[in-house]
Amino acid sequence: MLESFLDFVFPTACAVCKIPPSPLCDSCVPAFGVTKSSLEGTPVWYATEYSEPISRILTAYKDQNRTALITYLAPGLLQAVAEAVLHLGSCSICVPPRNQINFRKRGFDPVLSLITAGDKLALRHLPINTLRFQRQVRDQRRLDKPERVSNILGSMKAIPGSKRVLLVDDVMTTGSTLKECMRALGAAGYEVAGICVLAKRNI
Repeated sequence: MLESFLDFVFPTACAVCKIPPSPLCDSCVPAFGVTKSSLEGTPVWYATEYSEPISRILTAYKDQNRTALITYLAPGLLQAVAEAVLHLGSCSICVPPRNQINFRKRGFDPVLSLITAGDKLALRHLPINTLRFQRQVRDQRRLDKPERVSNILGSMKAIPGSKRVLLVDDVMTTGSTLKECMRALGAAGYEVAGICVLAKRNI
């Protein structure tokens, strides 16, 4: 949070090109346009492809605690959610469970912070602990695709329910985390109607 305050009060450098002003210079502000794809038959809406400069912005936001970047990121996620709701109708938002190790390092939940900053649609939110880890997992970002699958598979459990759910996350790379979310929610009685992410890696 201190970094966020300093970004505004004592501008230093852009999170992408490292040239003042902070937190982003005009030429590095991301442009968003919602695209639709799918994950194992479930529709996915995303605001941008996961590549530079968005990857640098997200790294600065999540790992350097530059929370002032929420101002630039939240609108993209909001656009994706709005497009999904337009097609799906009434849904309740659910976010993946947070990795406790990362949460302790950061002191905030990046996805929940984006939703809180950008949710102007008055959508219903499932309780934060609806999805939770039932065993410890490693940081997915440090693993290759097969390792990500084995690391996350069977790791989650959901509180029983029957609502239609819109899964919302910041990034989709291999999709292994979101697949595990869908598995756990489906096993608990929910219908995962769609997925929204800010950025998706297209291979």
